[in-house]
Amino acid sequence: MSAEIEALTNEFFAAFGRNDPQAALDLLSDDLEVIDHVPYRFDNKQEFVEFLQGAMAGIESSTSAIRQLSCRVFNDSLAVANGYDTFSGVTKDGQAQNLNGRTTLVFAKEGGQWKIVSCHFSPLPTH
Repeated sequence: MSAEIEALTNEFFAAFGRNDPQAALDLLSDDLEVIDHVPYRFDNKQEFVEFLQGAMAGIESSTSAIRQLSCRVFNDSLAVANGYDTFSGVTKDGQAQNLNGRTTLVFAKEGGQWKIVSCHFSPLPTH
């Protein structure tokens, strides 16, 4: 099962690299909670979707990945993935964006499918 969590985590980040956030959003539970770089928590999938749609609307091209990925499966319905994320993009007006951070994704089985129920993203220091 660890390989399955690893594949889902890689797909989550690859979707942003393809500028296909919908593929990433399909992996999220409706009962999602997210702690992100912004100073407030997202308490459900819809709030996070609205944030991502706004954030990605101005992106012309991007790459995204996770490295040093650690996936742990605790039982048939709970798993955790940790790693370091990278996002590089170019806005529609030509501005470069580069973000590096830490990621924790918590997966739970819903209707027989793994869904991300909790995310924590924090930026790495830039110095």
